[in-house]
Formats: sequence, C-alpha cells, structure tokens
Amino acid sequence: MYAIERFGQAFEVFPRIISENGGFKAETVIADMYTKTIDNNKMGIDVTDGKVKDVAELGILDCYDTKSWAMKLCVDACLTILKVD
Repeated sequence: MYAIERFGQAFEVFPRIISENGGFKAETVIADMYTKTIDNNKMGIDVTDGKVKDVAELGILDCYDTKSWAMKLCVDACLTILKVD
C-alpha cells in the first residue's frame, strides 16, 4: 500500500515543475489542484495567471495515447533499474 501511495505522490513533480517554471509557488498550486480535483479530474495549471482551471472548458485537449505509452515505458524503465543489482 505504501508503494502505491508513493508512486501516486511521485506524479506531483509535473505540476510542481510547471508552476515553478511559470514563477508561481508550487505548494500553493498543488494544494489548489488537490482541492479542485475532488469534484473534477480535468484540472490543469494556467501558466498565464497561476490558477488551476478546468482544461476541458478551456478547450485544451491532450492525446491520451501518447501519455499512456509514456507512463508505461517510464514504469518499465523504473522496474528494469530496480531489477539490476
């Protein structure tokens, strides 16, 4: 259970990097994202003002297939590294 929780927390690196590169406080953005994703899981960071907004309302659509393959390959790479002594 602990490993699954830590794996999920590792995904916080994406909003952290985006908010820091935009010049915003990462802790505030991540906390805002957690509160808003309870109701809707289609939230993202608007780098123009640092607010967490519904990306579907803004018309921002990503290719799910690309992201899913990136995640699969990333997990495979991590498992390969863990198998090597």
